[in-house]
Amino acid sequence: MGCSLALGLAVSSGALSPVLADELVNISDITQCRAVRSDAERLLCYDTIADGGIFNEQKLSEVRKENFGDLDGPAEITTDSLAVTISRVTRTATGIHYFYTADGAVWKQSTARKWNVKAPFEAEIKAGSMSSFFLVSESGKSTRVKRVR
Repeated sequence: MGCSLALGLAVSSGALSPVLADELVNISDITQCRAVRSDAERLLCYDTIADGGIFNEQKLSEVRKENFGDLDGPAEITTDSLAVTISRVTRTATGIHYFYTADGAVWKQSTARKWNVKAPFEAEIKAGSMSSFFLVSESGKSTRVKRVR
C-alpha cells in the first residue's frame, strides 16, 4: 500500500508531467514510457530505451523524418512537410524523374513531367490529400512524388 501511495504522490506531484506534456524530456527509465500518449510514440519510447538509448523530442523528430512519405510506416508518427536537399536527379527513358536526397531517401515523380531544376537544390516535400506528396523546389516549381526508398 505504501508503494502505491508513493507512486500516486509522484504522479500527482508532477514527477511524470514532463512526459505528459507536449514536449518530451530525456526518458531513460522504461517505466516512464507508459505516460507517452500516442501508441506509436510510446512503442518507439520502449524500443529506444530497450536498445540502450534515450527517448526525447530529438529522437522522435529523427523517426518522423525517416518515416515521412513511407505509407507502410506508423501513421501516428508523421509530419506535414519535410525540408530536404536534393543531391541528384535522374530521368528514365519514359521521362519519370527520380530525386535523391542528401540523407539517402529516393522520391519518384508520379507522372512524367518536365523538370529543369539542376541538383543540388533545397526543396520541401509536402503531404497532400489522399496519401500524395509534392516536391517543391526553392524556386517554387513542384511535382507530385512518391517515396520509393
